[in-house]
Amino acid sequence: MLKSPRRLILGFALAILIVSFALSSRTLAGLSPSGIRTLGLLAFTVILWASEAIHPAATSLLVFVLLPLLGILPLNAALATLGTETVWQLIGIYIIAGAITKWQLDRRLAYNLLFLSAGRPALVSLVFLLCGVFFTFLVPAPVGKVALLLPLAAQSLDVLGLPSAGNTGRATHFALGSISLFAGVGLLTGCPASLYAAQLMAREAGATWTYGRWFLVFFPPVLLTSLLLWPLLLLLYPPEGRGGAERAAFLAFLGSQVQSLGRMNSAEKKLALILGLMIGLWATGGYLHTLPVTLVCLMAAAALFLPGIELISWREAADSISWSIILVFSAGLALTGGLTETGAAAWLGAQLGHLLGGFTPAQAGTAAFLFLVIVRLGFTTPTAYAAALLPVAFAAAESLSLNPLWLGALTAVAAHTAFLYPMESMTLMTAYAASSLTPCDVLRAGGASTLLAGAVTLLAAYLYWPLLGLAIK
Repeated sequence: MLKSPRRLILGFALAILIVSFALSSRTLAGLSPSGIRTLGLLAFTVILWASEAIHPAATSLLVFVLLPLLGILPLNAALATLGTETVWQLIGIYIIAGAITKWQLDRRLAYNLLFLSAGRPALVSLVFLLCGVFFTFLVPAPVGKVALLLPLAAQSLDVLGLPSAGNTGRATHFALGSISLFAGVGLLTGCPASLYAAQLMAREAGATWTYGRWFLVFFPPVLLTSLLLWPLLLLLYPPEGRGGAERAAFLAFLGSQVQSLGRMNSAEKKLALILGLMIGLWATGGYLHTLPVTLVCLMAAAALFLPGIELISWREAADSISWSIILVFSAGLALTGGLTETGAAAWLGAQLGHLLGGFTPAQAGTAAFLFLVIVRLGFTTPTAYAAALLPVAFAAAESLSLNPLWLGALTAVAAHTAFLYPMESMTLMTAYAASSLTPCDVLRAGGASTLLAGAVTLLAAYLYWPLLGLAIK
């Protein structure tokens, strides 16, 4: 999608204006001058990230430059976020995902899952929706999942004789664009924003998330939301009927695609074994052993290069790493550190706490979650959202007598709740650009999906999470 030059210029000008205003301001009740400058830098960064007036990675470089220049953080403290454990975990995950793509394990799995649909349009949309969920185990980048699955969806619709503008086409593309991001919160390694949230919870609230605990807290609500989204989409977009000839042609197409991949060779089996061991060690961390998630990830990534295995070259691995995401991720951590150090996060949290001060904890938690979902409309990436809102959520929790981890978990879910308009996330934007969806289609399905995701999340937060020790207070 092309961006309007006027929009880019306005976005950059507004960002400069806000940071200039912050630099000229000296007083704000309860907030130090350095805190004011930090809020100005936060607004500057969020506007540039949201408008993409310049590339998000370039904005991140500006964050590293401005933090010391504005006297918010020393340069070494700002740059230290580039070497955090979570950044190395991201690097390892991207290398492993590169090997999966190279050996087409993801494509093999997708074709075999599509056999379960038997060529029925309603079930085809369900399979693609579930692929958006379960491919999270293999592909940590939500946009990567969409980029992989969209061509398969186009092929499937074409073989079945279903137009992209038809009901099944619209339901399938919306499901891929929305659930591929939402499912990212279900796994600790499912999306950079999940890793970011976990690290921030550890730093600010002293809570260590294992892979298994994150899975137990977040994945069941994600899976339930996804399963309920399917009948909702069928209601909004009743699927077309297809006769036996079209279904037979579809199954023949899948058979030919699987046949073209051939039987699993030794390299694919080695990769599958490494993946199985990695996920097994992740799932049993804190129960059977004490190996950190990052160490397990780096062990698996390093194994790909060993003699006798050699599943990926270093050049291929380097090309698979999204350095832009790593810069945005690290800049978000540095900015969060500035918000905490200068007291700006505590000040923002106190303002939110004052606004909701007359509510009971349950009412305050619900209102805070609604606020978080509404604010999500102004962001295009969950990582940028998490960087801006998680420190505020932690500070507000104290004012509202809420468990900071509980409200932080709700914030992590809100970061991935992007259903309402195409530009709210890169996954939805990618699916929108490749489909015949209209803005009204997205708003119609997105409004219902947001209500569904919000209801399931709040039910889980009040009824399910306390059973796991994540109480509201």
